[in-house]
Amino acid sequence: MSTYNVTLIVAGVEEESLDDIYDATAGAATVELSDCWPSTIGIDIESDTFADAVLQAIEQIERVPGLSVERIEPDQLVWASEIADRVGRTRQSIDQLAKGKRGPGRFPAPVSGNVRNPLWRWADVEAWFAVYEHREIDTERPAVIGAINGALEARRNLHVRPNPELAARLEALIGG
Repeated sequence: MSTYNVTLIVAGVEEESLDDIYDATAGAATVELSDCWPSTIGIDIESDTFADAVLQAIEQIERVPGLSVERIEPDQLVWASEIADRVGRTRQSIDQLAKGKRGPGRFPAPVSGNVRNPLWRWADVEAWFAVYEHREIDTERPAVIGAINGALEARRNLHVRPNPELAARLEALIGG
């Protein structure tokens, strides 16, 4: 078994729920409250795999009435400044790599955003840096985060505009 630190973005956290969070996580949670944004909860979970740790963390938090996990951090979509932080480079260095002015070229294409603020999928960028810098990559963590964040987003969207037929079709898609 290993200990994994899981960071969750959670809606509905208020000061009154802190004791319940503490009880649900056996005191393993660190909560950052926010008045304007969903709160951040970090939990150390002992588990055999990262995936099991994340799912266990979500289950613990959602046992608390009124709390809903919105996503796992770090998010899979990243701006150039986030890439720079994760790989220990400057924002300008990432910009030059992305534009092909430095490095071997073939930097991953952005998946979203606009020309001034493109977004990349972290797994693609990490794989590119693994080749460029001859280093190992963690293949489990990005896959788990991407899949679970996708499922959490689908769940959230279905609650916004409930449509039983669509919900059943999406459940079949996710399950199959």
